[in-house]
Amino acid sequence: MPSLYRLDIPPHIANVIRSLPPDLKRSVRAAIDAIAARPDSGESLQGELSGYRKFRVRRFRIVYAVDKRRRMIRLVAVGHRRNVYEELASEVAKRRD
Repeated sequence: MPSLYRLDIPPHIANVIRSLPPDLKRSVRAAIDAIAARPDSGESLQGELSGYRKFRVRRFRIVYAVDKRRRMIRLVAVGHRRNVYEELASEVAKRRD
């Protein structure tokens, strides 16, 4: 079944995915396909990251935003659960300043 949502994967996120070990890269790509098929499959984030969703891939997280009006999914972060949220929160804070 083709996705009804378009994916927006910025170049820096594509580079992160490319740099992953092959088995993890396959898992992340499969997860991205799952997100494209069902954007609500990830969990909503809270606090300063509200408006974003996360999808678990082993110890990594894919953080994304869904634009239902434009039917687009934008990946905003891919990284280890230990630091992906802090890095994204600091980027979001910089944009608001």
